[in-house]
Amino acid sequence: MKRFLVLIGTLAVVGMAAAQSSPYRLRVLSWSCQAFSRGVLIQGTVRNISNRPLQDLRVNARIIGPGLRMATNSAPLQDRNLMPGESARFELRVRTNFDTVSRCELWFRNPRVVQIATLAPNPR
Repeated sequence: MKRFLVLIGTLAVVGMAAAQSSPYRLRVLSWSCQAFSRGVLIQGTVRNISNRPLQDLRVNARIIGPGLRMATNSAPLQDRNLMPGESARFELRVRTNFDTVSRCELWFRNPRVVQIATLAPNPR
């Protein structure tokens, strides 16, 4: 019975520690989504907030226009490998066949992860 109680206590502590760690690996510090004739320019800065290096990073964007028309593109980050705590600038141009932008969506990926969990504010 004593071993059982120790096991339950250990599992509770491990569970609380796991619940407190953040699932996010990147934080977008700032970014903008600026429309121009037949396209959008996205620029910003992202920081690695995980405790592991992230390699071969790409920025991805989806631009949504009138009538739910969409355009997407991706580009490697200028500094494709980010150590924990490091920040990097990103820039991406997305060509569109519409003039009005309803929404800009942003995410990051690498060859191993389809979408890296990222905290991102609304664009400015």
